[in-house]
Amino acid sequence: MRALLLRTDVGRRLLARYRRTQNSKDLDQSINHFQRASDLCPMDHPYRPAALFNLATAKFASCQANGTYLDLNIPISLFQDALDLRPTDHPDRAVTLLHLAIALLARFAKRGFQTDADAAEELLSEVLDVCHANSHIYRAALIAIETSALHSTRSIDANDLGRERPAASMLPLSLNQLYDRAKRCL
Repeated sequence: MRALLLRTDVGRRLLARYRRTQNSKDLDQSINHFQRASDLCPMDHPYRPAALFNLATAKFASCQANGTYLDLNIPISLFQDALDLRPTDHPDRAVTLLHLAIALLARFAKRGFQTDADAAEELLSEVLDVCHANSHIYRAALIAIETSALHSTRSIDANDLGRERPAASMLPLSLNQLYDRAKRCL
């Protein structure tokens, strides 16, 4: 248990430092610590969803930083696994729903699969249903919905269907960027 907590704490500190400095070594080390924490956490352990969520968050950041959008399946799968382990009344369920939706929207932005956009819309609707309207998670979900709607209304011709589209201009990198975008809009 102590090793699990230590790995998690170090992983969080490294991820926070990466967000400040953009040093990819910090992000890589964060992923390693979260992976080890996840490996130490048995499948039936109550901290398992948090371990998966932390790993998914770091891997999602890595996909965005490195432009490896084909690897988005990994954090999406991890977010989904974490969500599956969290009951509907769990306090972290809404944030897990939000992160999974944003990851799906990132994959939609790159690959254009409507099923990703539809699944993200359902998840974001659930966030709106369970969160207080003044919470940052609720506001982040609204911004994600609005951002998704703005970009899904552009026309896609048949030649664009097989091509990846740039996602960096379409979706923010983090909840902090969603919040900053909301502040600018207001």
